[in-house]
Amino acid sequence: MHIAVIGASGWLGGLIAREAIARGHTVTAVGRDASRLEIPGTRIAVADLDDPDSIATAVASADVVVSSVTDRTTDDRSRIAATVRTLLDVLPRAGVSRVAFVGGGGSLETAPGVRAVDAPTFPGEYKAEALAQADALAILRAHAGPPDWTYMSPPPHYLVPGEKSGRYIVRGGDSPAVNESGESWITAGDFAAAFVDELENDQFPRQRFTAGAVDPRG
Repeated sequence: MHIAVIGASGWLGGLIAREAIARGHTVTAVGRDASRLEIPGTRIAVADLDDPDSIATAVASADVVVSSVTDRTTDDRSRIAATVRTLLDVLPRAGVSRVAFVGGGGSLETAPGVRAVDAPTFPGEYKAEALAQADALAILRAHAGPPDWTYMSPPPHYLVPGEKSGRYIVRGGDSPAVNESGESWITAGDFAAAFVDELENDQFPRQRFTAGAVDPRG
């Protein structure tokens, strides 16, 4: 499979690119700065989301595009939703039929109809990004045409550094994946592995899904 990763210079985008390469996939790392895209085994394509034609050229031969794009430049994190709109417009023109988003976990529900981001205890420094990611998911859910999409949320609070263990559960929908100890958490390595699983298996088309560790936190 040929996978184009927009945002491969970032933490999760880079982990997803490396996991895909380790499984034998062809990976194109897409970003504005070629010097930050030097992941062994990848092709490099310089492109900018502010220049949609450059994105279309960079991803034209991909079977699926991964978007791992965040926003630290605006107070309302508006670039997150803008990225979704751009890719929904550009990818059909580029001949790409699938896109997978690294999303946010703040809009997962801790009880029916109650989002984690709306709780008084939700960390204020992450709230703008969580709300922007919720807006991005709403845009996807309202989009009826191509491309097919999927959106992966980490647990609301506990995406932690760590290697892949292979011991994780996945579930579709708006509730966190909870282990037998009642916890919802995952390492970044397992998050990337679960994400690439979805690229390979297409288990959650036009859905949000999430993943969590089987084991309790040590």
